[in-house]
Amino acid sequence: MIQRRTILQASAIFLGASALAAPALASYKNEYRLSLPVGPGTTWYQGAENFARLVAEKTDKRINIKVYPGSSLVQGAQDRELTALRQGLIDVLVGTTVNWSGTVKDFNAFSLPFTFPSEKAVDAVLQSDALNQDFYNIVRKAGMEPLASAEYGFIQPINSKRDLRAEQDFKGLKMRVVATPIQQEVMQAFGANPTTMSFADVQAALSTGAVDGLTLTEEQFLVYKFHTAGLKHLTRANLYNELIHFNIANPVWKSWSPEDQEKVREAAKEAAEQMTASVRAAYRSNDAALKAVGVEVVELTPEEQAAWIAATRPVYDKWKKQTNPALIDKIEAAINTP
Repeated sequence: MIQRRTILQASAIFLGASALAAPALASYKNEYRLSLPVGPGTTWYQGAENFARLVAEKTDKRINIKVYPGSSLVQGAQDRELTALRQGLIDVLVGTTVNWSGTVKDFNAFSLPFTFPSEKAVDAVLQSDALNQDFYNIVRKAGMEPLASAEYGFIQPINSKRDLRAEQDFKGLKMRVVATPIQQEVMQAFGANPTTMSFADVQAALSTGAVDGLTLTEEQFLVYKFHTAGLKHLTRANLYNELIHFNIANPVWKSWSPEDQEKVREAAKEAAEQMTASVRAAYRSNDAALKAVGVEVVELTPEEQAAWIAATRPVYDKWKKQTNPALIDKIEAAINTP
């Protein structure tokens, strides 16, 4: 009789625990949709795929993330990703906040020209309170839980017409930019004609001559084989460098158990570290690959670089003031700390 009572009590405890766990597991989706603008072959895409794989491994496949490249969930319109996430159409975003800055102005904080002069500067920001506290709190208020950040890579101007060394070399060039006034005004400061379009439309625009060039990382230029569209002139100016952020929609994040939240955060940090390392490894191996496809790489002198920075400084100052001066002060302080 005692043994039977013990068995019944144990069964009741087990069933009670199962009943408590069932609602939590029931709230999990079969698939979580991750959006990003680029496609396979890029370190950005590989970072997203790696994140999805690590999440599945660490959560014993309780959380399964599917990667949707080319911003395909929003018909290629990368600037609509944040709105779609808020509407529940996207669960996970792995990307640069410049694409969502039309919705949240503070997301321009890392998009100002010549913010990051070196990899050391990027590392300083990745480790800073400006990113991990101040900026991440902005991301949370925007509707996402930020998990980790990685380096995007130095962004260079590339075109089909001529070498770019001086401000006047840009005159008349039709340059594709993303849908942000900052990039438009930078090109106007150089004397170029900025043309806004999604990344999905770039290849066709280059092929038809609708645009003469764009700004892009060297690695993405090679992956997408833009040299086949006549782009042969690349200036290593390090015009921009962005951060890639791993974000989960707040309702999705809150639906997961604390244990799974911690595992997903661990996965994001691992994927971000690996992505930064891959970006830098690719950057160091680009010279031979660019030469092999006939691309002329212009290395600016210190004087030429200073002139580019001076030409864009009014844009930097204007958008620092309009974005979040206090936050950008902290970013600058992190970069300039010895």
